[in-house]
Amino acid sequence: MIKHWSVLFITAVSLSSCGLFNKDGNYGVTFDSTVSDTQKELLTGDLQLINSLSFSGVTYDDLDRIDLPELSSESLGNFLRLRVKYIVGEGFDASAQRTIISSYFNYSPSSFSAFSSPFDRVVTVMTNTGSAVYLDGKKSSILYSLNVADQKILVNTTRVGVIKIGEGLFNSSKLSSSSSDSIAKRLLRLGTLFHEARHSDGNGSNAGFPHTKCTSGDFVGYYACESNTNGPYNLEAMILKHFYRSCYNCSESELSAIQLSAADAASRLTYGAIKRDAQPEVAR
Repeated sequence: MIKHWSVLFITAVSLSSCGLFNKDGNYGVTFDSTVSDTQKELLTGDLQLINSLSFSGVTYDDLDRIDLPELSSESLGNFLRLRVKYIVGEGFDASAQRTIISSYFNYSPSSFSAFSSPFDRVVTVMTNTGSAVYLDGKKSSILYSLNVADQKILVNTTRVGVIKIGEGLFNSSKLSSSSSDSIAKRLLRLGTLFHEARHSDGNGSNAGFPHTKCTSGDFVGYYACESNTNGPYNLEAMILKHFYRSCYNCSESELSAIQLSAADAASRLTYGAIKRDAQPEVAR
């Protein structure tokens, strides 16, 4: 994800496991040893915050972006549970932790949408590593597994569910005066997590919901836009809009940061964008 206030990039990358959380507060996200105790505590608190959020003024367009029948703490929790299963730290090396299970693997369906980044120097907020490894394997007709949290995970779908923390998630210059456990910063991190969760979806040429090259605006020529009305950026924009309404005790500067982040994400939708099937692809 690229922001106006600094160069940020969110892309697709890899993992998998048990459920994320349910309404009784029993969280099941598996944290790899590369995630520090402080980061684990903050992210666990971020996820728990969802249970206390309420939503009003939900429109059909909102639900259409996220492909849910309703917007509630329970439905959002279930959304993440299916798409975010492991969280790994900055030090996690997907290349070193992946193993070839089968060469010349016959992926079905066989269509592939190339994903690439033109950036030489970017600040990564978060990446969906599982989806990226799956797409890389699909392009090369290689079936991979990933070693995560002492588990070997078969990477045979975009919904492997491995999300990697980037250097910008906890160390961004945005809201530098607010503490890492402030409600505003938690909501902004959750917006990023929902963005990455959408990269676990899609099939065929749209597997992983890849970003597209911007044709206008500040990021023309960069892969920082999308042509899907239900893609990661547009979904994030909708989520942040409702998070803004839920941030009752936030300061004016915090509310402004959430509002600007939502507007920035919404601006990434290209002209003529359409809704695409979010059903995840699975290699048999």
